[in-house]
Amino acid sequence: MNRLDRYIGMEFGKALMFVMLALVPLFSFLDLIQQLDDVGTGDYGLVDALLYEVRMLAPRTLELLPFGALMGATIALVLLAQHSEMIAAQAAGISVARIVAAVVKSGLLLMISAALLDQFVVSRIHQNAVRQKLLAQSVDEVQQIDEGYWMHHDSRFIRIGEVLLGRIPADIDILELDDDGEVRLYIHATQADLNDPENWILQDLVVKEIDGTSVTTERRRSMRWESYMTSDQVALIELPPETMSVSQLNAYIRYLAVGVQQTDRYELALWQKLTLPLATGAMVLLATPFAFGTPRSTSMGKRVVLAMGCGILFQIATQVAANTGLVFGLNPALTTLAIPLATGILALVILSRVDA
Repeated sequence: MNRLDRYIGMEFGKALMFVMLALVPLFSFLDLIQQLDDVGTGDYGLVDALLYEVRMLAPRTLELLPFGALMGATIALVLLAQHSEMIAAQAAGISVARIVAAVVKSGLLLMISAALLDQFVVSRIHQNAVRQKLLAQSVDEVQQIDEGYWMHHDSRFIRIGEVLLGRIPADIDILELDDDGEVRLYIHATQADLNDPENWILQDLVVKEIDGTSVTTERRRSMRWESYMTSDQVALIELPPETMSVSQLNAYIRYLAVGVQQTDRYELALWQKLTLPLATGAMVLLATPFAFGTPRSTSMGKRVVLAMGCGILFQIATQVAANTGLVFGLNPALTTLAIPLATGILALVILSRVDA
């Protein structure tokens, strides 16, 4: 049985690799066409667009993984069925359920790998890709320093030493110059709340106002600061929720909850990340009826097309459920888990009838 598991796993792995090698370049090319609209903004050129797509290969692979798992598992199982290997296994006394379990084992390994890669590798690559693109587009107004940035607007400058959790600016220095180019205001803040990008809430700060030779120093616990940063500059700090890892999202949600701020978008992104392995497993399970639940006279092409249609419907349904939940304030866990769980149950129901 271990040999059977390994054999089915290898066939599934080869089919999955074949599918992903077709899907990822295709979607990267389509995205590159959209990126051409941004070419010419700042120093963002064609080479930068190509580099962005290269950096996005890993995040895009994870994004397409559930659909790829469905197609890969379908192709692998249909090929095994067409070569009569499934019939031989069943003739040897191996049930459909046991064959399905071998496929699910491979899917489980894929699910765990996807979750670990997203947490420790892919999220960082995704964040770097977005930031490098934004830096190239606003190179005249932003300079990167280690993990932070220098930004300016006219005679006002801001230095952000680091960005916590992918969205919280920390170790902040703000300088404003007078008409003679002399510093008239200096602010240092431990961190800032960007709930309103146009009005930051600076926290644990020191304010120094300089008038000629006199300096007035004041310490404050918090202060509202009217930001002069552009939307592109703010975007460098406030990364999109989908680029953040599970641990970053969880910590950021707790941070927002302490300040009694809206967390819906980030909870949805968190549950979408957590649901990715489950969605991948559901797609692997959904592939099995196309090998066992369709008439043997049905060609491989028709089975693959049917699986593709189901995969597209799954993607549409998950997006509709997520957006509906966000609009009506439904529980994010419910809206993200509903479709994968329903898909898995449907696949099990079909398979139970086949096995019977």
